[in-house]
Amino acid sequence: MMRIIVLFIFFISTTSSVFCSNWNSSKNPLIIFHIDLNSVSLKENYIRTWLKKAADMGYNAILWEVENEVQWKTCPECVSPDAFSKQTFRDILKYSRELGLEPIPLLQTMGHAEYVLSCEKYITLREDLNRYDCYCTSNPDVRNFLKDWIREYLELFGNIRYFHLGGDEAYAFGTCPVCAQRTKEIGENHLYAEYMTDIAQPLLENGIRPGIWCDMILKNPEEINAIPKDFVIWDWNYWDGDEMPGQVRIWSKGRMLKKGEIKYDVLSVFPEIIDDAGNLRAFYTSDALKRFGFEVILCSSSRSYGDGVFAGRHYVHAPNIIGAAKKTIEAGLLGTCVTSWAIRIPNYETQEPWLYLAPLTIKNSELSRQELLAKTAEHVFGVKNDEFFKAISLIGISFPFANNKTTGIQWTNLKDSRPAPEGFIRDLIEKWKTSNDEKEWLSNTKIIKGTPNKIRTGIFLLNKFIPKANKGFEVLNAWSKAGYFQNWSAQIANEIVERTNGNSQSSPDEIVELIKEIRADYLHWSNTWMTPHSAEVNTGLIFDAIIEYFSEQ
Repeated sequence: MMRIIVLFIFFISTTSSVFCSNWNSSKNPLIIFHIDLNSVSLKENYIRTWLKKAADMGYNAILWEVENEVQWKTCPECVSPDAFSKQTFRDILKYSRELGLEPIPLLQTMGHAEYVLSCEKYITLREDLNRYDCYCTSNPDVRNFLKDWIREYLELFGNIRYFHLGGDEAYAFGTCPVCAQRTKEIGENHLYAEYMTDIAQPLLENGIRPGIWCDMILKNPEEINAIPKDFVIWDWNYWDGDEMPGQVRIWSKGRMLKKGEIKYDVLSVFPEIIDDAGNLRAFYTSDALKRFGFEVILCSSSRSYGDGVFAGRHYVHAPNIIGAAKKTIEAGLLGTCVTSWAIRIPNYETQEPWLYLAPLTIKNSELSRQELLAKTAEHVFGVKNDEFFKAISLIGISFPFANNKTTGIQWTNLKDSRPAPEGFIRDLIEKWKTSNDEKEWLSNTKIIKGTPNKIRTGIFLLNKFIPKANKGFEVLNAWSKAGYFQNWSAQIANEIVERTNGNSQSSPDEIVELIKEIRADYLHWSNTWMTPHSAEVNTGLIFDAIIEYFSEQ
């Protein structure tokens, strides 16, 4: 019996090392397009259209974050009313594979479990009974539940090489009495690794390589070696770009630091923060993770926190995607992924020029940002002209009452779609006015006051550019519509400021009727990419709290 056990352990260990060597064998980086169905249900034809576009752009893999948009047997209570049947989703996967796009499923197995843990049946799986976003990692029922679900994923996805287990932003991790005691005994990263290794067993048994996000393990860099090297680290960084950063994020400190603020305790663990010229290094965590012995997929974003609900920020996303792609080539990383978080709402058409930048940069990493943008304009619109990018830089600004947490979108700070409570806008303004001697209110007022002229200038530049374009009319139409909603939202935000300050001369009833018309326009537009139910829900989240604010005046 002892001889059998020894041989079994030897087999597992040698098999693991074989997997590692095979996983490193690819010479071409993964270029991954992220399809996120959290909070937004996309129409099947829309997904197929964008799979074809992604393949034509040069992507070779899809990160599928399907969440509750498939009719799961493991968790039927969480299934969306718009969920795909398994057969329909298999057909989509088949089409994706025919296009040369490798599927990589993403199942959130620690945090971001709102769509599961908000169901009454699963309350006992919570880490904190007062939160519905984080699984309890010490609960055997959680582990068995997720392993069963992973097996169902494998049955649906078929032959795959990688499987993403999530694991980011698990803010309640290690806080229940059992988990807290366990982390005290062995450390947070050791509990994290113990849990992830356990639930990854169905993957490892099938020769599939598990992946996790970077942030939780980088909070405790002194415990980084607790994480098995079999795991691919998906290093998400949505703020660095293609130039020297003025500050870098230190996960263990929970904030961004400038060069002069970085002390020996950080430098001793992450010497990569400073480059050979003595400057801060963008995407330094990918260098560090590779030095620690991990394979890394560096993740940029075309839709992330801070974006408005109608359009994203060109000045953030373009340099971020370019910089991440260049870093992938420079550091010899496993791949790059352009994440696009659906909770931010703007459609793929508004993101198309940024999405094109990742595969373009991978193939032309020696080119400057200006040269890459020129090639992008030529590809998308048929003209080498930077007027479009100047226009969307002004249109796609983020401001209060047209972004998340100041509308019904993500007002809970979680990834859910709960309608904002009665009096939400009024209470939010009161909170701003009573904090720090009204500094928050004054700061937001200044932002709001400055938005109309910028957006109108952007719309003018866009309209000036449109006649010059030879193609890409879907992109131009999307940005025209985004400009329309941005412009009206800026006017409405200014009216909220005037009303709060007692200076409004407008009729609340007339404003309510105006917003309802704009709401109807947006619902019509969102129905072109969202399912009808999802379009109605998200339109309500954007507009209804603001309608309620003016209705109570």
